[in-house]
Amino acid sequence: MKKKLLAISGALAIAAVALVSSCGGDINTVGDSHFNADGTLPDSVDTISLKPSAPTKVKFYVEVSGSMNGFFRANKTTNFKKDVWQILSYYSAIAPEITILTNDGSVGSSYPQTQFQTLMNTGAFVSSASTRVPLMLESIFNNLKTEEGEVAVLISDMKYSPVGAAAPEVLMSQYSTDISKILGTRKKAVSLIGATSDYLDKKGNVTTDKSPYFFFVIGNGEQVAFMRNGISTMLENNKRLVDNIESGFDYGVPTCSFGIPDNCWQLDDTTPTFVGFDESANDTCTIKMEVHLESYRWIVASESYFKNAFKIKTLYGSNVELGKVEFDIKNITDKELVRTATAIAEVKVFDMAMDSEVLEWTLELPDTDYTLFCPYFDGAISENDPTKSYSVADFVKGIFYGGVVNKTLKPNYILISKNS
Repeated sequence: MKKKLLAISGALAIAAVALVSSCGGDINTVGDSHFNADGTLPDSVDTISLKPSAPTKVKFYVEVSGSMNGFFRANKTTNFKKDVWQILSYYSAIAPEITILTNDGSVGSSYPQTQFQTLMNTGAFVSSASTRVPLMLESIFNNLKTEEGEVAVLISDMKYSPVGAAAPEVLMSQYSTDISKILGTRKKAVSLIGATSDYLDKKGNVTTDKSPYFFFVIGNGEQVAFMRNGISTMLENNKRLVDNIESGFDYGVPTCSFGIPDNCWQLDDTTPTFVGFDESANDTCTIKMEVHLESYRWIVASESYFKNAFKIKTLYGSNVELGKVEFDIKNITDKELVRTATAIAEVKVFDMAMDSEVLEWTLELPDTDYTLFCPYFDGAISENDPTKSYSVADFVKGIFYGGVVNKTLKPNYILISKNS
């Protein structure tokens, strides 16, 4: 009788141990430092990420050199005039005036929006001036108060033309270095947004339907991202956006929320921990990640670029692979130009090596990819060609050099456990 009781007691003990191992005990069985034993996040975990936010003031600058004349023809409609006026009008509450940049690159006259509209429409800005981009940037920086949340936006074709300067050919050869030095010294975030417009000759005839020009946004990363999204949205809605590229950003860590997983469940709505993975039911645990992309340049929100940017690995020997990816993109929220862009990615974990696993993931952004600009950069050998962006490829190289590169995104982590 005693032997039977001992056997029963032993069986109950084994069952109890099994019950504890499947429904209790540590969730973070591997003791990974990114999680507490119960699967929650330690206070020391870095969760800071860049989020677009509206600037306190926008200072618009418009270049009026000779190469811009085809956009400004007197009493003639161009897409440039339509788009620029739409953008200026949308931000009128925080951008009451527009400043013209003079021939030497210094700040010239400033006009209220309605007066600027009249001058733009009647051809008052048709000019024979040359374009001195480095001097223009210095002038803009000297008048920008980023510590107060201000942003500057330069509207220009960005064609560098140092006519009248000493040794202009030498200056052209040093262009990228000069831009890099200016931006590296100031250490602000910048975004170059490309657009196209029809371009008119002196008689008002269209010489090309797609002449490139740019909006160059300067300021703190949060405000620059906000303006990049708003300006790009209006241009895209009008089917005249080329692309946007940027530098000088510190994005922090990538962020995501989660949909309903398969063969596990989320510990709580705010913690990236998934418990109850049951290999006996299915050898794969599928997590639905909703990766937020509105802080980054727009091409990341496309399948090919996202799949190249998305990096994920396991830290303790299990296998992981990226499954189906879909996108949910909205550029207008509550009738405001507020972008939300989400990649909905299925992440599959299988062949679990231990009772828990930690996934490390991040985004490697295509910072220096300007493929969509290439039709306007390739073959750009003359500033008089309205179909090309003469010298702008050198300007872009200057953006990517020196002290203004984007900081690498820090990794983020997900815990998966068989325990619960």
